[in-house]
Amino acid sequence: MSPTRTLLLCGSLALFANVIPTQQALAVALRPNKTTDDSVCDLTHHTNLYLGSKTLVPSVAQTKDKVDAYFRLAGEFVAGKCKNGQLLMVQGDSASNVDIRSLTELANSSCAVAAISRTEVTLSLGDLTYPGFELRCTILKHAELVDKLNSLERADPMESLKTRLAAAAQQGDRGPSRTDSGSQAKKDCDKMSLSSILQGGSCK
Repeated sequence: MSPTRTLLLCGSLALFANVIPTQQALAVALRPNKTTDDSVCDLTHHTNLYLGSKTLVPSVAQTKDKVDAYFRLAGEFVAGKCKNGQLLMVQGDSASNVDIRSLTELANSSCAVAAISRTEVTLSLGDLTYPGFELRCTILKHAELVDKLNSLERADPMESLKTRLAAAAQQGDRGPSRTDSGSQAKKDCDKMSLSSILQGGSCK
């Protein structure tokens, strides 16, 4: 290899090495290819809608499991990608109790509660628009968030939570199980009154 080509190759490698750290520093957004910088921890647009597109969180699951799942999914991103001093930004559907509870818990666990600001916004999904909200605050409790996530993981591993969510989705596809129907029938029989028996009611 000629000295000129060697010099050009070394120069290209040096330039490439300088570009990589800059790209990593800019990637503090939940959605890929979103322009941002390392002053913000950006989980917009519509935080839970995006998280739900990556991890199954069925609408038929128990509310507690849905709130817990979205909080932990968003929290894991903040814990792994963000840091104290950054502006946390999340968005949710104003009509969704799950969005309100999970995203408020994330903000409360990451920031000083008194410093959290809420703004009403308009969210869009295709041609549909609907009322939403945006929470913003400066991350000050990164270590506390990490401790909380670790505590939740010890008490209820994320894999166990995902298993319950998947089971809820499968049950929703099948409809009420025979066991559920049988249990309801037994409850009805247990509640039968004398008048219902006289009118021809019976239990098997």
